[in-house]
Amino acid sequence: MTTVALMPIAEEADAAVAYAEGTVSWNIKMMLMTQGKSQTALADALGVQRAAISKKIRGSVSWSLADLVRAADFLDTDISTLLDDSLMKQLQGMGNRKATGDMPMASNELLRLGLNQRPSD
Repeated sequence: MTTVALMPIAEEADAAVAYAEGTVSWNIKMMLMTQGKSQTALADALGVQRAAISKKIRGSVSWSLADLVRAADFLDTDISTLLDDSLMKQLQGMGNRKATGDMPMASNELLRLGLNQRPSD
């Protein structure tokens, strides 16, 4: 019975870990973009291959504590900023239904290309 009682707790912990990983990946992606830095430069700073950074940002490989410390240093920030989900929540809550994509710049890019316009009837 103890095992059954712990399952929801374990599932909640797993969900919290996945959410934190996603938040870190999103924040790192956005900071790289806004600072004009590349994933390759981040990979060099972390001492890993560029493909490893891509996998971490996509969420197929977890960020280690050492990764977070080095990434925060490379991005001239602190770990708490990488874990902060407030900007991500704010942008998701804006509810722009015309543009899609996982980057906040998608809306402007689609608008520039004229791809977010609703078809005329």
